[in-house]
Amino acid sequence: MAAHVEISNLKSIKSLSFDVPNKGAFIITGANGCGKTSLLTVLHRMGAPNAFQLGLPGGTGSTGIDGIADAAITYTINKKIVSYRYNKIRWSATPKSNSQIVRNAFSEVLFLKANASRVEPTQDELKGLKKMPADQRLREFMNAVFDTDKFDNLYKINLRGRGLVAHLIDRTPGEKKKTWYSEKAFSLGELCVMRLGQKLLAMKNGGLYIVDEFEMALHPAAQIRLFKQIENLSDLAPCTVLVSTHSSSLIKSVTRKNIIYLENNDGDVSIHRNVYPTYALQHLVLDEENSPDRLIFVEDISAKQCIDELWKQHLSLNKNNGNRSQPTVQTAVIGGYKEVLRFLDRSKSFVPALTRRMAVLDADAQEACLPPHVAAGHEAPVLTVPQELYASQRTQVEFLPWTPEVGLCELLAANVNTHRQGIQTFTGTANLQIPLASARAHKGLIGKAMRDRCKETVRDIAAQIAQKKAWSPERAHESLMGYLVHEWLKAQPQASRALSGKLFS
Repeated sequence: MAAHVEISNLKSIKSLSFDVPNKGAFIITGANGCGKTSLLTVLHRMGAPNAFQLGLPGGTGSTGIDGIADAAITYTINKKIVSYRYNKIRWSATPKSNSQIVRNAFSEVLFLKANASRVEPTQDELKGLKKMPADQRLREFMNAVFDTDKFDNLYKINLRGRGLVAHLIDRTPGEKKKTWYSEKAFSLGELCVMRLGQKLLAMKNGGLYIVDEFEMALHPAAQIRLFKQIENLSDLAPCTVLVSTHSSSLIKSVTRKNIIYLENNDGDVSIHRNVYPTYALQHLVLDEENSPDRLIFVEDISAKQCIDELWKQHLSLNKNNGNRSQPTVQTAVIGGYKEVLRFLDRSKSFVPALTRRMAVLDADAQEACLPPHVAAGHEAPVLTVPQELYASQRTQVEFLPWTPEVGLCELLAANVNTHRQGIQTFTGTANLQIPLASARAHKGLIGKAMRDRCKETVRDIAAQIAQKKAWSPERAHESLMGYLVHEWLKAQPQASRALSGKLFS
């Protein structure tokens, strides 16, 4: 079921618009004060009528304390709309006839926080009550998260008169004389994960589950394994799980499609999806002691591979010339050219001053970034956001001579036989099949259609190399970008040295 929420004038949020994913597990993150907690409260309201009262305590505009008098929260559920406003007493719905539609968006909505409560049986209960094997799925879940097999011996007992279930671990499996340890001996992380696991294993088809910063008591490796289990369970249900976190280890471990990043620009909150982990981690301060001398921001993996190859060649040339003192260089993938320019501007607040920050954009971004030429006597037009960002940072922004995949396809299209042989020699691969029609398939296309076609061609060639060399697809793709850079170095030595000098010297 399609669910969309809009928030305005609530705490730090002037405006926020969010489409709730229909299924899957997602990391939701952002800097402190970005509006994440308020958003999660608004989502929780779709399952808990008292969510606003608990998560958005009322205040008055006149006091200026927690003022929510002008706040508006709007839900669109399957094209039906309902808005909530605070009337100094409670949150009321408009129109009232639609007040129940939020309850129909998901089969259930639960807000799951870390719970380390311990159920401790007495000695009499331990002796007198039957110990039953714990749910096999819970055993497997715990073993997977903690990378162990000790939870194969997890048992449970029902505590009569208390309505509680206590868990125990058999310390002497296979022996007649039993020794147990109870939840009292569980670590904080084990308790939190077990309580969470019991909830996750009961998730319903079409449910929405919000998991709030569960990583507090877990080692980073366990955090990553836990999210893998959450992914698996969300697929099985299927349902939607939003995991709120600031864990850099967890954010770095997930794929782009699993990341939702909230960015608050003076109250206007943007929701970024499918972002690279580097972009989502920008609110975490770079460690000054470990910061590189040069930090280069690029749009995607292909651009990173090109810059890394250019750096290798720059190092090799300088060493051959006797220059052994070189800066440390780190290339970070950010996203589209707009995101790279924004990130470059924002990074001055968290990157140490001694680190030189640069952005290298693909060639096709030039048209959108360069200000238009203004003839003498004519008024300059209002600049677009990318043009303003570029103009204010032009000494820190460079462009590649091509968009990487397009550049490789242009080489092949110009002389497919020569460059097929060149790629084979460069990669140590024989009998590559690169039909002329494939090499020139991008001709006649423009913009995104051309870029997508070139990416497909490069993927096909990389797949052949990977199969023949028993390489990963990533390594094969990297070798193609390396070939592109080598050809540019040969064809345009002055231009390549000029770019290397600006980036690395």
